[in-house]
Amino acid sequence: MREIRGRFVVTTTALVAAAAFALPGAAFAASAPPKVVKPALPAGTISTTYKVPLTIKPGQNLNLYQAMKANERPSEPGWIIGFTPNLKLADGSTPPVEQIHLHHLVMLINSDIVVASGEEKTQVTLPTGFGYHYQPSDRLLLNHMIHNLTPTPEKVVFEYTINFLPDTAPAAASMKAVHTEFVDAIDNAAYPVFDVLRGSGVNGRFTYPAMSPASLSARNTIRIRNDGTMVFTAGHIHPGGLYTDLFITRGSKTVKVFRSNAFYYGAAKLSSWNISMGATSSNWRVAVKRGDILSVQATYDTTKASWYESMGIMATATTDQPAGGVDPFTADGYAALNQTQVLTHGELKENRDHGGNKTRGYADARKLADGPTLAQVAVKDFLYQQGDLTMPGKKGLPPVVKQGSSLKFVNLDPTSEIFHTITPCKSPCDLSSGISYPLANGVTVDSGELGFGPLGVTAAANRGDWSTPSNLKPGTYTYFCRIHPFMRGTFRVKSSKG
Repeated sequence: MREIRGRFVVTTTALVAAAAFALPGAAFAASAPPKVVKPALPAGTISTTYKVPLTIKPGQNLNLYQAMKANERPSEPGWIIGFTPNLKLADGSTPPVEQIHLHHLVMLINSDIVVASGEEKTQVTLPTGFGYHYQPSDRLLLNHMIHNLTPTPEKVVFEYTINFLPDTAPAAASMKAVHTEFVDAIDNAAYPVFDVLRGSGVNGRFTYPAMSPASLSARNTIRIRNDGTMVFTAGHIHPGGLYTDLFITRGSKTVKVFRSNAFYYGAAKLSSWNISMGATSSNWRVAVKRGDILSVQATYDTTKASWYESMGIMATATTDQPAGGVDPFTADGYAALNQTQVLTHGELKENRDHGGNKTRGYADARKLADGPTLAQVAVKDFLYQQGDLTMPGKKGLPPVVKQGSSLKFVNLDPTSEIFHTITPCKSPCDLSSGISYPLANGVTVDSGELGFGPLGVTAAANRGDWSTPSNLKPGTYTYFCRIHPFMRGTFRVKSSKG
């Protein structure tokens, strides 16, 4: 085993078939979203909204860390009991998710993750009486990733509200300290992502890592260090995600203790950030013992598209102090476990997606004449320099590659700042851009994010070029950039016999 962020990670094979133990859960679209429920704040709680101004670069998709300054954090000892993230423009408005969105905002105290939220903006309000103890001398970091889907720079402001109970408040005397067990599907990597390919899995559903090769099946586990009680959790997925499941393994037994469903709003089911994730109710309590193994499985739909760089995370607040809790390994204890889901927020206006509408901005590649025969296409200035569907004249014609050969794409934008992908989409791929359009529903290949960044913490593939497979059949292919979906391109494979 090895230690990550102060928690032990087990390389056991006990969870290869963990998905088989999953008990029935609500289907993502079969039920209406549950109610928004927030625990009562203790008397004396102070809610403060902190603001962190940033300038983001054109097309930025960087995973960054920065120390929290004195004016960005509480000034006295006390308890962090709630965290609500947001992202604003300099004028105070909230940008729509298809233009700029907050991939994640994570707060760390002394290098341990405390609270985290992703694009769906799940809010954390711990059950009454529990909190993260904080000292002004603590080292606080923000880990953030802002995704700028536009080719222009922008001034933005992180806004995060911290519900804080000072040590001087009478209610502070009865508080119980919690820490976060950050259970993800990729072994606590700094950028824990995996690919879900269209058509994979069983009956249109793919569960990661249970349905992955055996060598990956135990990467999603964390070992509990002390006896204690879990008091809160909620899931995090990406578009296409259905739910996450949290399991506990003790010896040879594995039980599921919570399923967090993704409740989608609007018309773009499964392909938008317009979702709320199910969270535990305020009286959810699970007793854990030293040596127990926590694990998470994430289930995605695979009928609609491939979902690249997906996630499956369940950050779980756990206390080492006596706090009750049921034993999920006994019949009576499991029956008494409240697995009712609640929401931390309803539909968010900025998360509504407007992609997929008719537009005159793109040519229908299938109707275009052949372009030049090329071995390489440059990607520069947010354009595919040959075959870009927004370019008029000869530059917009699909480059031709002979069957059995490959076409290389090279990112010539600043590769430490701007990443691009070549991701096939079904022709004509000519509707308006958003989170729900285009989708990776063409040939099941993807270039990854062409660019370079620090190993282990970057979205970049750490390569600047990529070549198409040499076994593509003759035809016209359309593709887009997953990072900047307004970018659309085409190429054509011609029969070598022709």
